[in-house]
Amino acid sequence: MKKRIRVIACCKKSVSISAALIFLICTLAFSSTAAQDKLSLNTSLTAVGGTLSDGSHSLAYYLYGGIRYQAQEYYLSLSLPLVFNSSGSFTQLGGMYFPEGDGNNFGGSMHNSGGQGSMMNRGLGMSALNIGIGDMYVYGSYTFIKETNDLPSFSADGFVKIPTASPSLNIGTGKFDFNLAVSARKFIGFFFLYIQTGYLFLGNSSADNIENPITFSAGVGSNFGGGNHLLLIEYDSYSTIVTGFASPKQLSLGYTYLINSGIGYTMIGSVGLNNSTSDYTVSAGFNFIL
Repeated sequence: MKKRIRVIACCKKSVSISAALIFLICTLAFSSTAAQDKLSLNTSLTAVGGTLSDGSHSLAYYLYGGIRYQAQEYYLSLSLPLVFNSSGSFTQLGGMYFPEGDGNNFGGSMHNSGGQGSMMNRGLGMSALNIGIGDMYVYGSYTFIKETNDLPSFSADGFVKIPTASPSLNIGTGKFDFNLAVSARKFIGFFFLYIQTGYLFLGNSSADNIENPITFSAGVGSNFGGGNHLLLIEYDSYSTIVTGFASPKQLSLGYTYLINSGIGYTMIGSVGLNNSTSDYTVSAGFNFIL
């Protein structure tokens, strides 16, 4: 059991990059117990709901597909969603989704094209459905100090957002964004704790009202049921991104069940803690080790 728990530590380091990545981390935490230096495929469906600046409620769906290479001390992964939205949309930055609108709300200010998108959505009507490719994310992490009995492990984490989103969706910043962070994590019995802080570089931060935020994540988790179940809670926050709007904050709960040594199933629920983030995010999916 001790060996299984410590393998989870290797995969757990990227959870702190963003709450949305809990899916990838949980499933690979289990599948990595079977083997290291492996490729895996993952897929998940995410529903994002929130209130736009005009008071209307919007719901969008993200069908994610991804591939990941996991080694003993590092990993690299790629994720690309197919997005379905109607009257409103959401901009994703890391593991948070920000509601778009008429240019006066949080996401619209970041997008700098919210007015055009809002007019497009109103013209299409509430029942119209936009479908297109979302932004591609490339994630990575490297453990440069391994955990000991007394000290936590430390890793360098990061991601690059590639602006591949279809223009008709009115999502994303339309620029390359990237994050650099440092994480620390420690196992205490069957529980693990982690904390991360980083800096998010936004491609359109030259705008007067846009700031590059400091990112912070912290969480606690545990495996149980003979190592076949994993439960974790994570808190994520960014400092101010758009002047005059609250700092984004989010709380997430993730659960993974190891179906067998090569397949894991994960469910995630997240709630925004203020109006700068989506009201809720619900995700579920599978990971398949090759």
